[in-house]
Amino acid sequence: MINERRLIVWSIIGTGISSITVQLVTIREFLSQFHGNEITISLVLFSWLLLTGLGSLAAKFFKLSSLTLYALLTLLIALWPLPQVILIRGLREYIFIHGVSPGFYQIFFYIIATTALYCLLVGFILPYALTVLTAHRLHFTSGDLYITDSVGDIMGGILFSFILVYWMKPFKTIALTSSLLIITAFLIMINSRRYGLLIGSVLLTSLFYVYALNGNFETSALSGQYGDIVRYLESPYGRIVVTREGPQHTFWESGQPLYSDANVINSEEKIHYPMSQLDRVENVLLVSGGLGETLDEVSKYSPKHVDYVELNPFLTGVAQELGFLKNLDFLTIKNMDARSYIKKTNQRYDAIIIDLPDPGTFQINRFFTSEFFSLTKRILSEGGVLSFGIQYSPNYLSDIRKQKLSTLYNTAQLYFQNVMIIPGGEAYFLCRDREMTTDIPDRLRMKSIVTEYISGFYYGNITEERIKLLREGIDRGEYINTDYEPRMINIIFKEWFFKHGTSPRAFLLILLALTAIYMMSLKREEYVLFSTGLATMGVEMLVVFTFQVTYGYIYLKIGAIITVFLLGLLPGAAIGNLYRGKNIIRLMCSEIILLCLLLIFFIWISFIKGELPQFYFLAYCFIFSFFCGFQFPVAAGIIGEKRSPAAGCLAADLSGAAVGTLVTGTLLIPLLGIQSAIIFLILIKISSSMIVLLSRKKRL
Repeated sequence: MINERRLIVWSIIGTGISSITVQLVTIREFLSQFHGNEITISLVLFSWLLLTGLGSLAAKFFKLSSLTLYALLTLLIALWPLPQVILIRGLREYIFIHGVSPGFYQIFFYIIATTALYCLLVGFILPYALTVLTAHRLHFTSGDLYITDSVGDIMGGILFSFILVYWMKPFKTIALTSSLLIITAFLIMINSRRYGLLIGSVLLTSLFYVYALNGNFETSALSGQYGDIVRYLESPYGRIVVTREGPQHTFWESGQPLYSDANVINSEEKIHYPMSQLDRVENVLLVSGGLGETLDEVSKYSPKHVDYVELNPFLTGVAQELGFLKNLDFLTIKNMDARSYIKKTNQRYDAIIIDLPDPGTFQINRFFTSEFFSLTKRILSEGGVLSFGIQYSPNYLSDIRKQKLSTLYNTAQLYFQNVMIIPGGEAYFLCRDREMTTDIPDRLRMKSIVTEYISGFYYGNITEERIKLLREGIDRGEYINTDYEPRMINIIFKEWFFKHGTSPRAFLLILLALTAIYMMSLKREEYVLFSTGLATMGVEMLVVFTFQVTYGYIYLKIGAIITVFLLGLLPGAAIGNLYRGKNIIRLMCSEIILLCLLLIFFIWISFIKGELPQFYFLAYCFIFSFFCGFQFPVAAGIIGEKRSPAAGCLAADLSGAAVGTLVTGTLLIPLLGIQSAIIFLILIKISSSMIVLLSRKKRL
């Protein structure tokens, strides 16, 4: 017979490994489903934490202790992630209209509906494991449970972030990381002599592995969203899908269409509008958008050198393989973050052409800010031109669209003497310190450059009325778009609600009311854990968004950031477990340290704003989470093990984390900026510190 305590401990570790991997896979899955919008990260984490907290709270009232039930729950947690991902992919096309961007509430409820079962089970099983151990008189404290679960979380985070994300697709990742849970479930059944149950479980598990390890089945699970898939890659930087519809091919990255062949209008407009302004072209910088006909249009100017910067090497690799990116003598492909390249290069360019989607995410917005335009101005040659475009309606400008155009116009004009907007298929911004003309066909005739669309249709589409409509729609008093106060994100976030006839206010009021009701039921120590969970996930969201602004590839690093937060929790909880006696001074000291760390972040973001190496982000995450982890066993010790604090403390910690994720990542940062979010977290920790201080005075 295998030691039952050891099996349950290994199942707790297995739950940690599996759950953190499934969480990261789910985040990346929803990022791909909803166009890389970072707000999706906070919605997933909020739903995850809230539902897990509810599961932990339910365990507080469940008194039945059964090893057989525990084994079945363990097996269900191991096997359910595969159907969950299939449902996330498959139900999207049935619930949402194909090709239409869903609203905030639609996305939110879709996330909750598809992840609810798994999250509730994971939240339930951890305190239930403690119940089973206690019922069998196997010594195990709440602090031991917290530490053991943290060990599994860290192992899963490291395994995914540094190995699996580079080598495996989601289905195979789930199959591998569920294996420990499956083995422990089988061994518990053998120990309990439940052989009939074991045989059924083995058959079900065999079916699980048959589908999880089938690459064709995994690809087919995406066909409802994408159609006829020619190539499917899970790159560290985003999901790449190449589809075919008749003779047309489309490249998708993280759910966004990046390029469709035979799109002559877009290729000609984005290249000829800026480059026709130049008398001579030697060096050109393309920021994304270098596939297909783009380089053919650039070559008409006989440039000496073209640098094409694309973050994802898998994207350019598959484009070359399929013949959509040619090897040209003048072309150099640079697979790196374009903003980092522009900041570091000493090369001067006659034209910088930005071909990116509208700045609806922090990743894209960083290419439309005051800080970015300052960087481009430094590397433009004398008389050089910067070009970018955003979507618009040629015959009508809504108030929100005017705000977008005005914000970008005012931001660009800080650095360029002449900013001109051409109303083509998009509103194309041309930024230069010299005069420019809107008569593009005349400039092309002077250069003897032949085009298909511009030569025949330009004058009919780019009319004086449309140019005047754009010019008169500019509000010179509109705000400037910056990295840490992203005005464009604010506008697009409001537009997102406006399109669907909804508002974030109702959601916020309901959240505040439910939070207030829950807080009234908390003990003092549980409120401290609630506030710490809130601050932990609030800081995690701050780091995620700040990292995205600085480096632009959170899709790759989200696992590392979450893992480092977990890595800090473990030693913090271990040390807190050593000093878990009823000593409120230690709790107060940890509160003061957390406040100081928040103040450091506020000072940096408000006054320094310099680009930090990635190590500093990760080190800050570790230190902050260390003291958060320290508080859990200390607070549980103050309450006392006789009062079974595990479920209540876990629920408070997870509920606070859920609220912190949603308020910080979904509302404060997009609407008010990063500074406001930090101030909110500081006020929350001041309130919990005051409660600890008052509690200490009462004890004295």
